Amino acid sequence: MAAAVSHRWTISAEVMEYAIPPIRDMLVLGRNATVGCIALRRALELLIKSPYEHIEIEGDDVLSDILVRSALLRRVPRDELIRFVLKDIRPMMGSDEILHVTLEVKVLIQSLAHEATQTG
Repeated sequence: MAAAVSHRWTISAEVMEYAIPPIRDMLVLGRNATVGCIALRRALELLIKSPYEHIEIEGDDVLSDILVRSALLRRVPRDELIRFVLKDIRPMMGSDEILHVTLEVKVLIQSLAHEATQTG
């Protein structure tokens, strides 16, 4: 006598509206990612009005490029952003990945007021 076979499937999905632009702040590309930086830059130029800066990472076995919204580089020095990516993002990615990174940049500004001196 054959045993009864039962199949059961559960499918879960989170459905959201496709966002334009497909990236907000930054993409970090792995050295062996399936889509290269040139192709991504061309796609961004077609989809997004705001400009993105290309930062090439040389000599790294995991990372190859960073595409970052130009406006962010007016708030964060380029070298600081590269240090942040290498120290905090790089350890969690493989060379075949492309990571979408949303950044929250806060700038603290302290300005010293100078007393006006009167001469007379």
